[in-house]
Amino acid sequence: MKSSKQVKKSITNIITALILCTLTTQCCCFIAIKDVTNRLPMYSHSSVSEEAHSATQPPNFSATATFNHDIARTLFPPLFFALYHKKYSNQKQRDDQEIALRQHLKRASPFEDPNSAQTAERMLRRMMENRYRSDGRTVCPDNRTFNLVAGSYGRLRCRNSVTKVPNVGVVWEEEQKRNPQYRLNINNNIDAAEEMISMTSTDKLQELLQLQICLCHYEGWPDEIRPSVDTFNRVLRRLAWRSGNIEFNSRKQTSDADQALLWLKFMNATLPQHFIMEGNHATICSPDWKSISYVIEALASHRIQTFSDRQDTSKPRKTLPIANITEMANEMNIELESNPLSQEDSFSALQKAEELLAMQEEMYELNRNDKSKQALAHSYKCILEGFGRYAVTSGNSQPQEDAITRAHELLLRLEKLCDAPSSSYASVIFALSISNRNPAAILAEDVLDRMLSKMKSGQVLNAIDVSKAFSGCIAAHVKNYDAPNAETILFKMLDLYESNELGSEFVPEPRAFGTCIAAWSKYDPAADFRERVKWVSSQRQRLINADRAESILVELERVARNEAAKNKNKYVLHATPYNIAILARVQTLEKNTPQARRSNEGIILHAQSILDHMEFEMGVAADPYTYSILLNAWTKQSCPGNEKAADNAEELLRRRIEDVDISNIYSDDDPSAKTVDDVWPNVKHYSSVLKAHANCRSPAGARKALSLLSEMEKRFYDANVISDGDEEDADFHVDQKDAAKPDLVCYSIVIDAFAKQKQLSEASSVALRLLRAMEEKYYAGDMSMKPNNRIYTAVILSLANSPYNGDDAEKLNNAQRAWSLLDEMKANDVRPNSFTYNYIINCCAQEASQDENEKRISFEIAIKAFQELRKMTPSSNNDDNGDSCSTDAYHPDSFTYAFTLKACTNLLTPSPFRTKVATQVFKECCKKGYCNDEVMKRLRWCVDTDSFYALIGTDTRDVRIDDMPSSWSRCCLPNKRRRNNPSY
Repeated sequence: MKSSKQVKKSITNIITALILCTLTTQCCCFIAIKDVTNRLPMYSHSSVSEEAHSATQPPNFSATATFNHDIARTLFPPLFFALYHKKYSNQKQRDDQEIALRQHLKRASPFEDPNSAQTAERMLRRMMENRYRSDGRTVCPDNRTFNLVAGSYGRLRCRNSVTKVPNVGVVWEEEQKRNPQYRLNINNNIDAAEEMISMTSTDKLQELLQLQICLCHYEGWPDEIRPSVDTFNRVLRRLAWRSGNIEFNSRKQTSDADQALLWLKFMNATLPQHFIMEGNHATICSPDWKSISYVIEALASHRIQTFSDRQDTSKPRKTLPIANITEMANEMNIELESNPLSQEDSFSALQKAEELLAMQEEMYELNRNDKSKQALAHSYKCILEGFGRYAVTSGNSQPQEDAITRAHELLLRLEKLCDAPSSSYASVIFALSISNRNPAAILAEDVLDRMLSKMKSGQVLNAIDVSKAFSGCIAAHVKNYDAPNAETILFKMLDLYESNELGSEFVPEPRAFGTCIAAWSKYDPAADFRERVKWVSSQRQRLINADRAESILVELERVARNEAAKNKNKYVLHATPYNIAILARVQTLEKNTPQARRSNEGIILHAQSILDHMEFEMGVAADPYTYSILLNAWTKQSCPGNEKAADNAEELLRRRIEDVDISNIYSDDDPSAKTVDDVWPNVKHYSSVLKAHANCRSPAGARKALSLLSEMEKRFYDANVISDGDEEDADFHVDQKDAAKPDLVCYSIVIDAFAKQKQLSEASSVALRLLRAMEEKYYAGDMSMKPNNRIYTAVILSLANSPYNGDDAEKLNNAQRAWSLLDEMKANDVRPNSFTYNYIINCCAQEASQDENEKRISFEIAIKAFQELRKMTPSSNNDDNGDSCSTDAYHPDSFTYAFTLKACTNLLTPSPFRTKVATQVFKECCKKGYCNDEVMKRLRWCVDTDSFYALIGTDTRDVRIDDMPSSWSRCCLPNKRRRNNPSY
């Protein structure tokens, strides 16, 4: 045991030695830096030439191992401490420890951030700077140096902090570095303010590879620095993985597939003549089968970003400029052809991949071994899956079919070479599922059989790929509208599932069931092959289709229960297959007649029982489309005399209102981020119920529609406090369940319901009140509530059917009120049509006052409306001798002339003047071709008998329009007005 004095003396000696060592090192560094600075040549970027790239001193790699050791010790300090500071009892233990070190270097970095790798990179850059500044007198990095640093980035392990799942596409922030001065003008323009940039392992590996190439060029391309094929392959492998990643490639002008192809061309490039000396290779680096395989994978995975791809909504990040390989090669006088891939279509990338595939096949023929065979098989797989992906995502029909053909041909070649992976079969089947050729479904089924035969022969198949292949084969038959064969494939998949040959991982996909159900909902054996069926004509076939759809739905539920019994929560059912089955059942409804009402009601209740089963027994949440189907069915059954259908529709709507609480939906998340799928029933559901009540055409139905609209107003504007984001001050009511804003359609339906009511004395008052409410919202800034032509016309119609009995401060009669509405339309830039003027004329004709002055005013307004409508007629149709009929909604029609004659009858006393006006109106009506039985009836009431017979040219008592010249009624075709009137 040493005394305490001896221990203190030993510690003092150690501290003194450390201080002297530190001072000596600092002095040596100062002298070395001063000496290098005095001899530092002043080179600019523009003066870099071939002579400048030949170092003054040949590279000396004798001392590089020491620096490599320091870099490795920086990357793996715990392991090096154990390796060099442990006493070994024998040489075997030391050899075992060295083997452990090499195995450790092959593993992922033990760090979850790039700090240690960045430290090693700074050491490498310092070596390169010193090499340049000392005019080639300091140590030169070699392949091992670059491989250590690149390996530290390539093996970087980063995990999601929440899920702990490894994330290959890790991104970190770092300062943009100034590259060594002898590096060419590649990415060397850095702003004075050093910004933080986003860096990935792939970008860093490309940057380090460029540094190595520039150093190698500066030193004269010695073998000790020249990148090996493994170094290039490390970069190509990363580019191949990232090529199909839309998130990275959508933010760049050059894709990773382009980069990989340029690196391959650079490897094959020839060095300048003065660098080719004895012992040096003429090419930069000969690619091997791995290199070509990686580039093929990158080209086959090349994807362009389309409108259907999800856009990156995150904050844009400043990224490292893309490695400009072409510019670097030009400055080195290396010829490199650059033909960028098309960014509009990925088919060109697949064609390039096929060219490289031919080169790889030649390499395989020269050197057949297991590894090159696996690489060739991988290339086949990548290209055929690329063609399959292109066929599914492309919208061009001919290239799409060519891609499907090429994918199947490559699959056949792959099968001859080796056992094709299950993903290749699934890709080809999915491509065939969208083909428009007749034998596509048969070919897809053949590929599926070949895939399953591999399983019987002992090949292990991926269960998920097999499930996808079955789904694709079913979709191929559905593409041909062949529901029976699609169901056959489905039950074949169910048999394989029950046999458990592929293990518990094989589970039929829910979309396969949904596709098959959809096929049965539209199946019509009487239709031509490949003809899309919009409506199955046979009622019996529609019933068969609905039954088959529900039986397949039962099979889906059975699979879901089996998976739930195995505690597999990933197999989740959605509302889509139930929606299709409900729609198939609703399509069995017969025409709405009094005889079919009871059976139709039973069909809708049957469809509604599927909803009950889905929600209460299976626990599957309904979506907006589920309720839309059922509400629309009840609406179509609603008619005069069948008010029960409208009541059932409202009962279904209130069932949803009671199930959802808007306060819970908006309590935690941002209300502005909510969509229509989150907050419903929406306005479409309400409008369906409003339409159902309006279809009843009864006073009770109109009042129920008004009550529901008022309830919508109250609920929405209470909920509007929430949707503005002020949750803390929101006053939630007990009946606050939804937030559907009443829109223009809702108001239009209710106004139209009251406009057609002749039994309600308050009909016109309610219609006007609703119109004023819409105008108030519009003038307050809600542009969506601007009343349109249909709404103004419906209010005018309400005045004709039900005289206004509200507060009349202006003392206007119905005719004057209708004309004031016309003036409002014009002031709001709403163009009136023939319906508007017809209802104004009819409103004038309905004047009930016995005051002659009131009748005179009403008649003047009627004639004024008639004259304005005549002026709106296009000039081509004003020709008296023309036989053409107007097809727009801005000309007098049969209703116009009939209502004008009605106004003459009701507002004018029998007199020659009334006969003269009626005669002129009738003659113009016959000349325009709009005379019908109603016009002739109104004419008979308006003029005396002799004048009537004189006008029609016959004295037959029961005369009809069919007895008149056909030219009088040439424009009165059935439903002509409504068919050619898009504005009503």
